[in-house]
Amino acid sequence: MTDEQVGGSTQPSRLTLYGLAMVGGIGMTLMILGASIGVIYGAALDAEATHSLGLSIVIGLLLLILAIGFWLGWVRAWRLADGLRC
Repeated sequence: MTDEQVGGSTQPSRLTLYGLAMVGGIGMTLMILGASIGVIYGAALDAEATHSLGLSIVIGLLLLILAIGFWLGWVRAWRLADGLRC
């Protein structure tokens, strides 16, 4: 995962961006699946299953936050926006 030089500025490679998007997407998928299973089967779930669903939602949230954090740190969109101003 190397950076690419584009117009005098360093940009992250597409593979890096795709990887971060996949990590964020997996996190969102885990959160949505955990919440939807909890809503559908609600009262029929025992304590262990409820704990597992809650854990999957928390892990999904952490993956999403991790992907967003790495994206912000790697791309630094606020620096790119400064260069576009006239």
